[in-house]
Amino acid sequence: MNVETYTVGKTSIQRSKDFDGDERGLIWLWEPPKPNANYVMGIDPSVGRTGWCRATRTADDYRTDNGAIEVIRCGRPEEPDVQVAEYAAPVDAEDIGVVAAALGRLFAGCDENGALAIIEMYPGPGLLTYRKMVSDFGYTNHFVWKYLDTISPTPNRFGFWPGRDANKYLWIRASRHIHGGGFIPHSPWLVEEMRNCEVDPTKMWGRAVYGTHDDRVRAMMMALWAAHDWTMQVDTAPPKVLVDAREPSWQASDISVDTMYERWEEKFAEMSE
Repeated sequence: MNVETYTVGKTSIQRSKDFDGDERGLIWLWEPPKPNANYVMGIDPSVGRTGWCRATRTADDYRTDNGAIEVIRCGRPEEPDVQVAEYAAPVDAEDIGVVAAALGRLFAGCDENGALAIIEMYPGPGLLTYRKMVSDFGYTNHFVWKYLDTISPTPNRFGFWPGRDANKYLWIRASRHIHGGGFIPHSPWLVEEMRNCEVDPTKMWGRAVYGTHDDRVRAMMMALWAAHDWTMQVDTAPPKVLVDAREPSWQASDISVDTMYERWEEKFAEMSE
């Protein structure tokens, strides 16, 4: 198989250039790690099938929820967030912790502790993933859950703790961010899951239509939540600053007072628009 290999300590991660059409159980990379970038990793564990691997796949595997990992590179001001890596497979909560620890260290970027990880902790088996990453691999860079609309952290709570309000805010904020051009996906399977999501009118958040999955979407949205700390952030658009580099400094020019006032009125009208 034609692959590219990245090595983190004793762990090797490979990206397949040619595969059999089943994307599950492979780590997909769309750009190499950048040492000066900030990365966030969203993890949606599932009960899965203990011991699942690509060598023992069956047709029924597709009915099992995938555990999913989405890694995003946080955009700088005025730049979008970018999907850089993905993993999805019907593995159990502990097995996905092994993959997450390796991927997080690979995409450590400018944080020596690894990419910031946010795991869905409830009602699924996320606690097992968290313990696997911390106990077996010493991976401690986890998102600290905060009470909604406050800056107060919740004692001893890491990851994403969904409730009715949290799920609703997650869907609304992530949808606005994506539709506003704030996120660039690269995975065709993530895009397909996004197309298969529908809004539950009673709960006001999205879910997969019957017979499809939304694990990748969930992991991606949680990564965006942690990247922007939407627990307390006010959604405001950055002000536009009009700069005309061709305009000389009035103090250093021979412009008259009357002409200066005329220019200022023109600029004020332009800014008002």
